[in-house]
Amino acid sequence: MTSTPSSSLTLEEIYTPPPVSAPSSPVPSDDEDCPPPGKHLPNELRLDRRRLKRDAKYQKPEKLFYGFGVNIWDCLEYHRTHNLPLPNRRTKPSIWLCIMQDVVKHLCQVCWHDFQFVMPHSDYDIEIALYDSYTIHHQNLARDEEEDVIRLLRRELDVCKDQEPQWYYSSIDLCED
Repeated sequence: MTSTPSSSLTLEEIYTPPPVSAPSSPVPSDDEDCPPPGKHLPNELRLDRRRLKRDAKYQKPEKLFYGFGVNIWDCLEYHRTHNLPLPNRRTKPSIWLCIMQDVVKHLCQVCWHDFQFVMPHSDYDIEIALYDSYTIHHQNLARDEEEDVIRLLRRELDVCKDQEPQWYYSSIDLCED
């Protein structure tokens, strides 16, 4: 998928961040619609796997993702400074999406964790998620392992240094599940 850059975009055009604009997906304003603080999830937001198998009418709760918010320009800067290969695309939106995916793949290798790439309902363009609400109880890292992953991620991406991981609703799940 990666190759030399397309002849229709210059490196300067590719790495020029977009103008700052209002978030495309509004953040829910009602407290009941906001994700919970901290890592703990209330029972009503957890997937009940036993009930899912037994009850055909069971409505799964909306999937939430726990991680860090990142913007396009953070990914562009990381991609450029780490000399990651450019995808062969012709338009900024498609090349930027590929760059964001490549940055997350690179971070998975550097941090030794299988991050998920999610488009959150927030002021951020993407979320680099450690967990989702459906699998956290099966894939939860040990405390020291999670601290190492977060420390490595913060070392790699400046935007994560001043953030604590939090839950986000997703507008589009770009995971490969």
